[in-house]
Amino acid sequence: MRYRLPAVLAVAGMLAGCAAPGDTGGVLRTLDPRLATAGDPGCREASLVSTGGVAPRRTTLAIRWTGFGNFELAYNGWVVLVDAYFDRGSLFPPLGFSAADVKRADAILLGHGHTDHISDAVSVGKRTGALVVGAPVTAEALFAQGLEARQVRTVTGRGGETFTVGPMSIEPILGRHGEPPKEVAAAFQKTLRSLTPAPSAEQLAEQKSIRSRGVNDPRVLAEGTIAYLITLDNGFRIMVRDSGGHVTDYEKAVMARIGGVDVALVAVSASYLQSLTVDQALEHMRAYKPDVYIPAHHDGALNNLWRPTEPLFQAMKAENPRLVTVSRGYREPVCFNTEVNRQRRVDGK
Repeated sequence: MRYRLPAVLAVAGMLAGCAAPGDTGGVLRTLDPRLATAGDPGCREASLVSTGGVAPRRTTLAIRWTGFGNFELAYNGWVVLVDAYFDRGSLFPPLGFSAADVKRADAILLGHGHTDHISDAVSVGKRTGALVVGAPVTAEALFAQGLEARQVRTVTGRGGETFTVGPMSIEPILGRHGEPPKEVAAAFQKTLRSLTPAPSAEQLAEQKSIRSRGVNDPRVLAEGTIAYLITLDNGFRIMVRDSGGHVTDYEKAVMARIGGVDVALVAVSASYLQSLTVDQALEHMRAYKPDVYIPAHHDGALNNLWRPTEPLFQAMKAENPRLVTVSRGYREPVCFNTEVNRQRRVDGK
C-alpha cells in the first residue's frame, strides 16, 4: 500500500506515547514529537488499569508493556492481558507491581505455556474471573493448578476459533516457538555464568517454585504457541506474538486475508547475535506489515542480557522508512486514537 504524506503523519500522530517516570506530579513527558499527546487521562501515568489506574477514553487504546511477553491492552472499558508472568523473583528487575495487585482483567491471552509466560495466569485468573485462553498444552497446566474449565478457552489456532471480548474480536493463530541455535545459546550462557554472580540458594529455590507453574513440554514448539489477531470494533487491528519464532503458514494465510495491522507486539528472537535477531524481526515485519512495531520479550534477568532493539529498528526502517517503532519502559503507556486505522483508510472512511 502506498501512503500520501498526510496518511504517514496521521499514523505517527495517532500515537500518544509517554515516558520517564519522575516528571513533576508523576505525569509523564512525551519523548518523540511525532507522538502527539491527546490529553487522555488514561495515557498520563505509568499505572496499569488492571491494578487500579485510570482507564483511557472510549476510542483510545492504551498499551502497556510489563516485561517479557506481557502487555496490558485497555480499550473502551475493557482490559485484556497478554501473558501473565509478574512475580519473576529477585533475579529480575522489578516491574513496579505484583501479581496480587492485578484486580481487573476481562481476558488473559497466553501465547504459550512456558513459565515466563503463564506462571501467574491461574492466580490472576481466579482473582479477576478473566477468561483465560491458550493452546491445549497450556490449558493442561492451568487445569492442573486448579483453574476451572468454565474459565478456560482452549484453542489450536488452526482456524474457526474467533471469539469476542467486549468490543474486541480475537482470532487465535497457530505460531511457532523460537528456536535459537543451540551452539550460540550455549556459548553465551557459559560466558555469562563465568562473569556474573551465581544465584544464591534462596534465589534458586525461588526460581524452582516459579518454574513449577509453567510447562516444559516439546509440544510447545509446533502446536503450543499461539499468536492473536485482535480487531477492535472500529477496525483497528493488533497482532500479538510472544515468541520470536518463524512465521507459520497459518499466520501467512491470515495476513494474506487482511493485508496488514495497525500495531504489532512481537517478541524479539532469543538468538543473541544481531545478525540472527534482525533476520527474524524482518520476517515478522514482512509478514504482519504493521504501521507501528512494539518489541516484546527483550528484557532479561540481572545475570543475563537484554535483547537489543535498536539494531532491529534500524534494519526494519531501512526496508520500510514509514514504519513507526516504539519502545517504552515497564508500565509506560503507548496510546492510539483507534479511529485512525488502516481499515478505514482502505475503505475510504
